[in-house]
Amino acid sequence: MIRRLAVLALVTLAGCSGFRDALTAHPDVAARAADRQLTVDHLAQMIGPARSVPLSREVMDRVSELWVDYQLLAQAVAGGDSLLDSATVMEASWPLIVQRLADHLHDSLVAARSTLTDRELDSAFGAGDYRWLHHVLVAARGDSTAGGKAAKRRVAEGYLGQLRRGADFSGLARRVSEDPGSAPAGGSLGLVARGAMVKPFEDAAWALRPGQVSEVVETPFGYHIIWRPALEAVRDSFRVQFSGALAQRLDSILFDSLTHRTDIRVRRSAPALVRAAAEDIRSAEGGSRVMAVYRGGRLRERDLARWLQAFPPQARAMVLEAPDSTLREFIRSIVRNHMLLRTAEERGIRLTAADVEEIQSRYRGELSRLLGTLSVSPESLAGAGSEERRALAAQRVDAYFAAITASPPQRPFLEVPPFLADVLRSRFAWSVAPAGIGRALERARQIRGPEPPPAPPAPSAPRVTPAPGGPPIGAPPPASGPAPVRPGR
Repeated sequence: MIRRLAVLALVTLAGCSGFRDALTAHPDVAARAADRQLTVDHLAQMIGPARSVPLSREVMDRVSELWVDYQLLAQAVAGGDSLLDSATVMEASWPLIVQRLADHLHDSLVAARSTLTDRELDSAFGAGDYRWLHHVLVAARGDSTAGGKAAKRRVAEGYLGQLRRGADFSGLARRVSEDPGSAPAGGSLGLVARGAMVKPFEDAAWALRPGQVSEVVETPFGYHIIWRPALEAVRDSFRVQFSGALAQRLDSILFDSLTHRTDIRVRRSAPALVRAAAEDIRSAEGGSRVMAVYRGGRLRERDLARWLQAFPPQARAMVLEAPDSTLREFIRSIVRNHMLLRTAEERGIRLTAADVEEIQSRYRGELSRLLGTLSVSPESLAGAGSEERRALAAQRVDAYFAAITASPPQRPFLEVPPFLADVLRSRFAWSVAPAGIGRALERARQIRGPEPPPAPPAPSAPRVTPAPGGPPIGAPPPASGPAPVRPGR
């Protein structure tokens, strides 16, 4: 649906406004943030003793980038910036803003078209690609013998006999059905699309009239009794689920039309560029190489880099492992989402007052939690002079780094949200020195010393041959273990 796919359109209309200073500065500096610096020796002393942290160039780069973001945040607060002005809130909350706009576009384009009249609902229920179904299952997947299967069928036929004598289908399903997913709901499978079930089940279900119960139906799962209730019994539930299914279908049609209308063409080099951006988003933010062209524009490295920032690190790891075909479709989806945002703008779709209130509330909560975790909230820095506040904030960031790299970590790890980090980098001078980071890595390796050899495998327990006969008189009973878990279907 648009609601899910719009997550790919998490931003943005401009490249990163932060910048890197030309680092011809002191050779013993690994990074700078505002007027603070991370020395080579300090970085090495933080990471070298922390054996839980791998010593690699990627890790040192990442730690330096985190230090920059934490220090810029701390220095902004120490300098009296609450970071709560509306411009900052909106810039830092861009992913959520875009999602809200996509939701509203979905409602305006799709939801209205999927609203059904009573006559349309009657028609959809009576014939079509969807059925509302209940069933009772007698599971027989583990029974391969003719005798075992026959016994299971007799059980199912007994249940069918009870139904024909007037037993309530839902009540019977709750008591005896062996489908753990549907039994608690009276055997309800809800809305079932044609093609979603195995063929014997589907053939029997689509042959039923409303209100009718099937004969016993055999499938690879066992023996089923299927009930298709009358519309009046499930009208409200059917309306909700069928409208959702119809909206999904309309979403797909809309996205297909966007693909054809925009004539998206992905460059051959695009998958490699996507992987490179996922590995180093900051470097990709200044990239201008074109990944895709479409009617009305083109997608460049810097655009993709900003969009990727909206995803958690796990998603970027998935990008690195995805095949080229998947990455090409990923790029197409980003272009389509960009077109959706343009459509929202053209239609005059705006955030509602409730949207703005929610966005501000979520931002304030996340910022408060982050400042509290780093111990750099305005309240914790109050009472000192301006320069003292800055020095104290810098010290607390360093203390936080020491705590999260301890083994085990002494403080929870929280990252500065990427769009807030971009706001901070646009307001302060900052830099990362590749040469300094390389020297810090060398020193950290010297501090840590050789890695200990891997522990030898634990010796296996000697096998003991029991003496013949039973256990000695008076042997304690075996300890009771946990109750067995019933496997699902």
